[in-house]
Amino acid sequence: MRKFKIKLSTLMTFVTATILGISLFWVSQQVQQLEREQRELSTEISSEQEGVRVLNAEWDYLNRPDRIEALAAKYLEKMTPVAPDNLLVNAKSVPEPQILQGEDEAPLLVSTDSQSEKPKEKMNAVPSARAIVDADDKQNSDFEAVLKDTEGDVQ
Repeated sequence: MRKFKIKLSTLMTFVTATILGISLFWVSQQVQQLEREQRELSTEISSEQEGVRVLNAEWDYLNRPDRIEALAAKYLEKMTPVAPDNLLVNAKSVPEPQILQGEDEAPLLVSTDSQSEKPKEKMNAVPSARAIVDADDKQNSDFEAVLKDTEGDVQ
């Protein structure tokens, strides 16, 4: 029997053709995957654009001048001016909220006020608070002068 000899150039050509074929197959699979992702993103984008169009239509519907005029006539008559007695005395008595991050990464507002641990009292319709006065600012402002002038009017 005769031995079959393979030349080195033939072997190299076969290996190169195999590597190029595998590379071509891999690239075509990657292109198909990217095209699928592009179609999904295009679908999501068109869905979001439709949602924006719906929200714009709702916004325009809710902000019709005749509707706002009717709501203003209905609710503004019931509103009363804020009396100076309804204002806070000290701005520092309002607790600063802190944002805490939990496991679900949803922000929570937590009061840092030590008074928040005390039981809540029933709120009156008209709280007995006075105007906000900054302890650091000892100068009289025009606002304080107006409040002093209107104190007699409210009582």
